[in-house]
Formats: sequence, structure tokens, C-alpha cells
Amino acid sequence: MKLYQFHTPLKHKRTLTLSSTFLMRLKNSTLLGVFIVMFGSCIDPVAPEFDYIEDLVIIDGIASTIPGNTFVSIRTSYLDYGVYKSRFVSGSRVALINEASGTRLSLEESESQYVAPFDFVIQEASEWYIEATLPGGKTFKSTPEKAPISVSIQSIDYTYKKELEYDEIKNVYIPGHEVRIDFQDPQEIENYYYYQYRTFEPEAYCAICFDGVLRFGECVSVANNRRALDYYTYSCSVPCWKIRYNEGISIFDDTFTNGKDVKNLVVANVPLYGKSKVLVEVLQLNITESAHKYYKTVKDVVNNNSSLNAPLPSALIGNLYNADDSEEAVLGRFTVASGSTRSVSIARDQIFENIIRTTNLLQPELYGAPLPAPLTYDAPCEESRYRTAVQPLNWENE
Repeated sequence: MKLYQFHTPLKHKRTLTLSSTFLMRLKNSTLLGVFIVMFGSCIDPVAPEFDYIEDLVIIDGIASTIPGNTFVSIRTSYLDYGVYKSRFVSGSRVALINEASGTRLSLEESESQYVAPFDFVIQEASEWYIEATLPGGKTFKSTPEKAPISVSIQSIDYTYKKELEYDEIKNVYIPGHEVRIDFQDPQEIENYYYYQYRTFEPEAYCAICFDGVLRFGECVSVANNRRALDYYTYSCSVPCWKIRYNEGISIFDDTFTNGKDVKNLVVANVPLYGKSKVLVEVLQLNITESAHKYYKTVKDVVNNNSSLNAPLPSALIGNLYNADDSEEAVLGRFTVASGSTRSVSIARDQIFENIIRTTNLLQPELYGAPLPAPLTYDAPCEESRYRTAVQPLNWENE
């Protein structure tokens, strides 16, 4: 995440101070800057100059009524050869705290996140906040937030599209499936929805070693063996599923649909990452109005960030603070949500378009190859947010 300070050229004979906050949603070590500007007066648009501020703390988390969907990410910004990125802060102490009872749940560090046990869920109408102490001793907290009442998904469907969405990096349209849902919006209260999805597909292999082989759970180098291959893959010792998550922001509110049937609402675009069967699980999360405003601001800025002179949305305000220094900027948000899920299975073996990501071909160790003993052919399916040996619900029925 970056904090920008904007300065106008001296020809304006005054300095225009622009306050800006950035939400960083990191994907593959690339920083997505989001900026919010509050103007002091009206001036002609000019090309701004930037002063970049490093070492900003970014905390992003959620607690929900859905198993496996309570986690916190903590990162700090840094400059890497002229490119601003963020790094995961390991060794933090993170706790989820119930406001009413004071019950604390410590989150465990796992794969660049702090996660609750997979079967942990919060209850509707319960109120929670997080407390995170970084290795240096700084403690950050969120303001308490109450989980709204959830709304159930009634049905789910999908459509394959050769041009699902535009990939700006590759400068092409990529193929995939558009997923839609139906639900009945309650009339009594205002509802704010935040959509996530996760996909489950068979894992091709559970370990890969480059310039080495797998021995007793670790990759051992065989770089000096000229007859060895560049890499070896190891199948899963038990049935295993790869888990992927959505990368964008999808939100909805019932301003124009209060108390009505909502039909064919597009909530997910699932890129064609592979040709095997995939189970798509949509999470419909009911969130607070303030959380909805926050995510809407992020979404609006991302959609408009092609131009610095494009109209900017209202100020982006999270709910995190330094418990000992109220002046320190803390980026991100902790959100409490109640949700429902619905899944759909999609067969992809008859699709002719190429998948959008290449994967390493299966290349197991071969009997008689000049490799150190013992030859190894498989690896365990280690449980994480991105892999599971637990068969997804409805995998056989969908």
C-alpha cells in the first residue's frame, strides 16, 4: 500500500494539500494502489508529482458465519528497485475478540495469512473486533462490528463465455464462466451484499521440486547430476483439491430491489484455469453499511484509476487504528459478515479455448533414473486455505 502526497507546480503560487489513502490488495507481489483525494479549492488539472511513503501497515481481514472464511492479512509497503510492493508481516500475534464476552481466539500463521480453525464460525448478530501486535511491538485494533442477518441464495447458474473479461497485462480477452444467482431480498431492512467465491478442482500434484528431488518431505538438490530433469512432480497420496479465490470486488445493495426477487445477478467471473471439472462455491456475505461504502469506494477507484483527473469517490475510511498512536495511518479494513453459500459444478472438458495459465507437466521420478534413494512418487495433501483433502460438499452430486 502506498500513501501519496500530491503537490501542484509552483506556477499556482500556492500548495494544494491532497490527503490520500490507499487500500492494497496484493496479488502475485503486485501493488494495487487506490487513492482518494479531498480538494481544498478548484484549480486547473495538472500532472501531479508524487512523494511516496514506505513502511505503511496494511491490515485486511474478515470474520464470517461460513467455515474457513475467517482470516487476517498483515503487510507493510516497501520500495523495490523503483516499484512499490508489500511484504507479509510474519510473527505477529493476532486475536479475534468477542465484544460482549471478551472471548479471544488466537489466529494461526499460515501461508502469508493469520487464519482461524477451518470449522470456526461466528454467529449472526454477534459483535467482534481484531487485535494485532506486530513483532516490533506496535498494536493495532479494529472498531467492533456486528454481524448482520444473512440472506439465503435460492439458485445458481452459469454461462461459458469466450470473452469473459479483459486482461490488461496480456492485452487480450480471456475465456471463462459467468456465474449468476437468484435470491429473495427481505423487505424489512436494508441489505448490503459482498460476494466472494472459491473454486475446487482436482490437484494435479502435491509437490514439485526444481533442480532436485523430494526426500523425506524436502526438496534435495541434484543440480550436479546432469542426467536429472529440470524438475520432478509428486502426485497426491490421497485425493486432493486445489482451492482458488476471487481476485476482484463484487458488491450489491437493495436500494432498487428492496423486498423483491433478485434474478440472474452476476456475482463471479471464473477464468478458465484448467479443463478438469470445477466446483464453484459462491459466498453471499451480508455486511454492514459502512463496510459496503468502503468496498464500493475501492471498486470505484479501481474502475476509474486510468486517469488522475477522473472523478474520485468519497474518502476511503477503514476501521483500524494504532492503539498507542492515533496519528499513525493504518490501511485496510476488518469486516464482520453473515453469509450463505451455494455451489455449482462445471464440466470443462469440451471447451476448445486454451487455458489462461500454463502449468508444469507431470514429470514423476522414473525407476532406474540416476537419483538418490529412495525413489519417491507422491506427497501428502497438506491442509491450507489453498488445498484440502476434504471432499467439497456436493462434489459428487453437482
